[in-house]
Amino acid sequence: MIIAELGKFVGGKVATALIFVAMAGGGIWCYQHPETLQAGWHVVKMSLLWIVVAAALPWSSYLFIQPLMARQARMQSAQSAGAIGVAIIIAYSAADIAFALYLAGGGIVGSFSWFVVFLGFAAAAAYNFVICESLARQADA
Repeated sequence: MIIAELGKFVGGKVATALIFVAMAGGGIWCYQHPETLQAGWHVVKMSLLWIVVAAALPWSSYLFIQPLMARQARMQSAQSAGAIGVAIIIAYSAADIAFALYLAGGGIVGSFSWFVVFLGFAAAAAYNFVICESLARQADA
Protein backbone atom coordinates (compact mmCIF):
# COMPACT_ATOMS: atom_id res chain seq x y z
CA MET A 1 0.00 0.00 0.00
CA ILE A 2 2.72 2.48 0.88
CA ILE A 3 4.58 1.79 -2.38
CA ALA A 4 1.42 2.45 -4.39
CA GLU A 5 0.75 5.72 -2.55
CA LEU A 6 4.38 6.76 -2.96
CA GLY A 7 4.19 5.94 -6.68
CA LYS A 8 1.06 8.10 -7.07
CA PHE A 9 2.70 10.97 -5.21
CA VAL A 10 5.96 10.82 -7.20
CA GLY A 11 4.10 10.23 -10.47
CA GLY A 12 1.90 13.27 -9.82
CA LYS A 13 4.94 15.45 -9.13
CA VAL A 14 6.74 14.20 -12.25
CA ALA A 15 3.65 14.77 -14.40
CA THR A 16 3.27 18.28 -12.98
CA ALA A 17 6.90 19.06 -13.73
CA LEU A 18 6.61 17.74 -17.30
CA ILE A 19 3.45 19.76 -17.93
CA PHE A 20 5.11 22.90 -16.52
CA VAL A 21 8.21 22.42 -18.73
CA ALA A 22 6.02 21.82 -21.81
CA MET A 23 3.94 24.93 -21.09
CA ALA A 24 7.04 27.05 -20.50
CA GLY A 25 8.61 25.74 -23.72
CA GLY A 26 5.43 26.49 -25.66
CA GLY A 27 5.28 29.98 -24.20
CA ILE A 28 8.91 30.66 -25.13
CA TRP A 29 8.35 29.34 -28.63
CA CYS A 30 5.24 31.55 -29.08
CA TYR A 31 7.21 34.55 -27.81
CA GLN A 32 9.97 33.90 -30.36
CA HIS A 33 7.58 33.23 -33.27
CA PRO A 34 4.67 35.69 -33.05
CA GLU A 35 4.01 35.54 -36.80
CA THR A 36 3.22 31.83 -36.59
CA LEU A 37 0.90 32.44 -33.68
CA GLN A 38 -0.90 35.20 -35.60
CA ALA A 39 -1.27 32.92 -38.62
CA GLY A 40 -2.73 30.21 -36.39
CA TRP A 41 -5.27 32.63 -34.92
CA HIS A 42 -6.18 33.74 -38.44
CA VAL A 43 -6.93 30.12 -39.38
CA VAL A 44 -9.04 29.69 -36.24
CA LYS A 45 -10.95 32.91 -36.96
CA MET A 46 -11.67 31.95 -40.58
CA SER A 47 -12.69 28.42 -39.54
CA LEU A 48 -15.15 29.75 -36.97
CA LEU A 49 -16.58 32.16 -39.54
CA TRP A 50 -17.11 29.30 -41.98
CA ILE A 51 -18.74 27.14 -39.30
CA VAL A 52 -21.18 29.92 -38.39
CA VAL A 53 -22.14 30.54 -42.02
CA ALA A 54 -22.40 26.82 -42.83
CA ALA A 55 -24.57 26.29 -39.76
CA ALA A 56 -26.90 29.19 -40.57
CA LEU A 57 -27.27 28.59 -44.31
CA PRO A 58 -29.69 25.62 -44.33
CA TRP A 59 -31.96 27.41 -41.87
CA SER A 60 -32.70 29.92 -44.63
CA SER A 61 -34.86 27.26 -46.27
CA TYR A 62 -37.39 27.98 -43.53
CA LEU A 63 -38.39 30.99 -45.62
CA PHE A 64 -39.44 28.95 -48.65
CA ILE A 65 -40.05 25.43 -47.39
CA GLN A 66 -43.87 25.60 -47.34
CA PRO A 67 -44.28 26.80 -50.96
CA LEU A 68 -41.71 24.22 -52.00
CA MET A 69 -43.57 21.43 -50.19
CA ALA A 70 -46.82 22.52 -51.90
CA ARG A 71 -45.11 22.44 -55.29
CA GLN A 72 -43.67 19.00 -54.59
CA ALA A 73 -47.12 17.74 -53.63
CA ARG A 74 -48.51 18.90 -57.00
CA MET A 75 -45.81 17.09 -58.97
CA GLN A 76 -46.76 13.91 -60.81
CA SER A 77 -43.49 12.10 -60.23
CA ALA A 78 -42.11 11.31 -56.79
CA GLN A 79 -38.64 11.25 -58.32
CA SER A 80 -39.00 14.83 -59.53
CA ALA A 81 -40.19 15.93 -56.12
CA GLY A 82 -37.24 14.19 -54.47
CA ALA A 83 -34.84 15.71 -56.99
CA ILE A 84 -35.83 19.19 -55.86
CA GLY A 85 -34.93 18.36 -52.26
CA VAL A 86 -31.62 16.86 -53.32
CA ALA A 87 -30.89 19.92 -55.49
CA ILE A 88 -31.42 22.24 -52.52
CA ILE A 89 -29.06 20.22 -50.33
CA ILE A 90 -26.46 20.14 -53.12
CA ALA A 91 -26.82 23.91 -53.60
CA TYR A 92 -26.28 24.53 -49.88
CA SER A 93 -23.27 22.21 -49.87
CA ALA A 94 -21.81 23.91 -52.95
CA ALA A 95 -22.25 27.29 -51.27
CA ASP A 96 -20.45 25.95 -48.16
CA ILE A 97 -17.58 24.66 -50.28
CA ALA A 98 -17.30 27.87 -52.30
CA PHE A 99 -17.28 30.00 -49.16
CA ALA A 100 -14.61 27.82 -47.53
CA LEU A 101 -12.39 28.02 -50.59
CA TYR A 102 -12.92 31.78 -50.75
CA LEU A 103 -11.91 32.15 -47.10
CA ALA A 104 -8.85 29.94 -47.62
CA GLY A 105 -7.75 32.01 -50.61
CA GLY A 106 -5.86 29.06 -52.06
CA GLY A 107 -4.02 28.55 -48.80
CA ILE A 108 -4.91 24.90 -48.26
CA VAL A 109 -1.61 23.06 -48.47
CA GLY A 110 -0.82 19.48 -47.60
CA SER A 111 -2.72 16.23 -47.66
CA PHE A 112 -3.73 16.37 -44.00
CA SER A 113 -5.18 19.86 -44.46
CA TRP A 114 -7.19 18.69 -47.46
CA PHE A 115 -8.37 15.66 -45.49
CA VAL A 116 -9.64 17.92 -42.70
CA VAL A 117 -11.28 20.24 -45.22
CA PHE A 118 -13.06 17.32 -46.91
CA LEU A 119 -14.24 16.08 -43.51
CA GLY A 120 -15.65 19.56 -42.90
CA PHE A 121 -17.41 19.50 -46.26
CA ALA A 122 -18.90 16.08 -45.50
CA ALA A 123 -20.06 17.26 -42.07
CA ALA A 124 -21.62 20.37 -43.62
CA ALA A 125 -23.44 18.28 -46.24
CA ALA A 126 -24.80 15.93 -43.56
CA TYR A 127 -25.85 18.92 -41.46
CA ASN A 128 -27.59 20.48 -44.48
CA PHE A 129 -29.50 17.24 -45.05
CA VAL A 130 -30.57 16.91 -41.41
CA ILE A 131 -31.73 20.52 -41.10
CA CYS A 132 -33.59 20.54 -44.43
CA GLU A 133 -35.32 17.26 -43.63
CA SER A 134 -36.23 18.50 -40.17
CA LEU A 135 -37.70 21.70 -41.56
CA ALA A 136 -39.60 19.73 -44.20
CA ARG A 137 -41.11 17.43 -41.55
CA GLN A 138 -42.01 20.43 -39.41
CA ALA A 139 -43.68 22.18 -42.37
CA ASP A 140 -45.55 18.99 -43.31
CA ALA A 141 -47.04 18.57 -39.85
